[in-house]
Amino acid sequence: MPFKKLFFSLRSLRSLAAAACLALALAACAQNIFGAQNISGGQKTPAGAPLCRVVLEQSDAFTADTLTAAVPVGQSVSFTLKPASGYTLTGADHADAVLARTAAGYTLTLPAVRYSTALAVTAQRSAVSLFYNAGDADGAWVEIPVTPSHARVNTSQGTSLFTKPNHTLTGWNTAEDGSGTAVGLGSRAQPGARLYAQWAAWNDAAEFTFTLQNGAATVTGWRGQSETLVVPQTLGGVPVTALAAGAFAGAPCTRVVLPPTLRRIEPNAFAGCAVQTLTLFDTLREVTDYAFCGCTALQTLHLNAATAPVYSASYYASFADKFDRLRALAGQQKLVLFSGSSARFGYDCAALDAGLPSYGVVNMGVFAYTNALPQLEVLRTQMRRGDILLLSPEFDAAKRQFCTTNALDEDFFCMMEADYDTLALLDLRGYTGVFSALGSYLKIRAGMRAADYALSPADFDEAGDPVATPSYNAYGDYILYRPNASDDAPIYGLPVDYTVQAFPQNYYLDAANAAWRPFAQDGVRVYLTYSPRNRLAVSANSTPAAVAALDEYLCQNLEIPILGTLADSLLPGRYFYGTDNHLSTQGVAKRTQAVLRDLTAQLQKEGASP
Repeated sequence: MPFKKLFFSLRSLRSLAAAACLALALAACAQNIFGAQNISGGQKTPAGAPLCRVVLEQSDAFTADTLTAAVPVGQSVSFTLKPASGYTLTGADHADAVLARTAAGYTLTLPAVRYSTALAVTAQRSAVSLFYNAGDADGAWVEIPVTPSHARVNTSQGTSLFTKPNHTLTGWNTAEDGSGTAVGLGSRAQPGARLYAQWAAWNDAAEFTFTLQNGAATVTGWRGQSETLVVPQTLGGVPVTALAAGAFAGAPCTRVVLPPTLRRIEPNAFAGCAVQTLTLFDTLREVTDYAFCGCTALQTLHLNAATAPVYSASYYASFADKFDRLRALAGQQKLVLFSGSSARFGYDCAALDAGLPSYGVVNMGVFAYTNALPQLEVLRTQMRRGDILLLSPEFDAAKRQFCTTNALDEDFFCMMEADYDTLALLDLRGYTGVFSALGSYLKIRAGMRAADYALSPADFDEAGDPVATPSYNAYGDYILYRPNASDDAPIYGLPVDYTVQAFPQNYYLDAANAAWRPFAQDGVRVYLTYSPRNRLAVSANSTPAAVAALDEYLCQNLEIPILGTLADSLLPGRYFYGTDNHLSTQGVAKRTQAVLRDLTAQLQKEGASP
């Protein structure tokens, strides 16, 4: 049969099936009106009480708790739907139908049913990524459905897709020979990307010494001298789960690939090793900095996903979505807003975009109580001469926001989970606590409920409850309506000290200048605007005179221009919602107007176009 005729026939059959469903539904309704006693749920209704049957048309896009329901005339009916992998449900072909997102998937409701009907759910088929078993003559393309919840899509973790004897799958690449763009397992790629599997050959088993216990192998030593060390997934016929102390001490290898079977790396396992690039999997459970003590050349960590994400619905995952937008703006001038949640809840980027037409705007604010330094290094990889970085450090998290430490923490890894490739942008030689933080992160997430890359923070509110409308916009703003507080009283009772004595030059300001200076050296315009705070949530020492003195002190000792005054950032408590620094919707409008005014004036002063 010719293709066009086959297509027409299938479409016709589908229409006939829907018509048949509707005819049956109407017949059932007529039968009920004349005294039938059928009703869904097994309950009976008095003879003569009319029932209407609602039939949900089957689809590859979802599964449902039931496809049929019978209800009395005038009552509503609901179906619980779970989307299939690669689909996003968008609505139904009935004007009154309401589709709402839930924690379990979707609820489709038809209110006040007046007649029997058949419903068809509408859905969006996602983009797909294609993978190839590179280096295998019998390899084939595999189509992987992905849900388009993000600007870029998470790839398959892959270990269940392909295997290659005596090799570890280390990631994907846009070129078969690995010369293109590399993508880690589970990390993000462009929709529709064609990616090739990348393999690392295991070192010969004869190079290793190991012990066997309880069906698992622990590597105790290595006799090899190669620059690349790929620890096998099995030794002695059992999985390798641990690396013992001293196993690779002083080893000359510069590239190390560890297996997904690994669960524990003991202290001093790689002491003094020459390793520069390390690849491991998030199936690891126990590791600390002591495992890599003396590895002064270790620069790059490639973390591959071999387990399901757990933070997909949380604000942590919003970092990857925001970073996707930043990457997408690579070809134009950008205004990047950065701090913690005071930025996430603090801007109307659409208003900034309209007022500063020369700049694409992205709100990178996520969480203030994790170190800003590594986040800034990641952002810097995407910023160019003429861009603007607008900082608004939160003074109640000053140690982290002013970059006084170079230690990583588990929260930073939580923010990397949705796209582990972002982690590889860091030069680890500039940081401490890397593997202790990683170990803490991996141990915590191992006890959490698995989620799915298809979930987006925009599908949920701050409390983790599903929402009917997106909670984040494309700029990265948290946009659910937030009413003003009923009064100006502080929420937390944790006053911040706005005094010169609280911010010594040699601790806070020198560190901040050192962290922000590289942007200016790249030609990025860097400014500071004070983070908003409830004016009553300050210490007793933070008198108007003390606040003015701190403002003058910061203006004199920070190397970047400050927009606005510190006093103006201390707002009445009514403009906050639930905290002392998350603005209400009205507070956001008030603050954005002030920032736009101050930033426009500064750019004009410098002769730059807004």
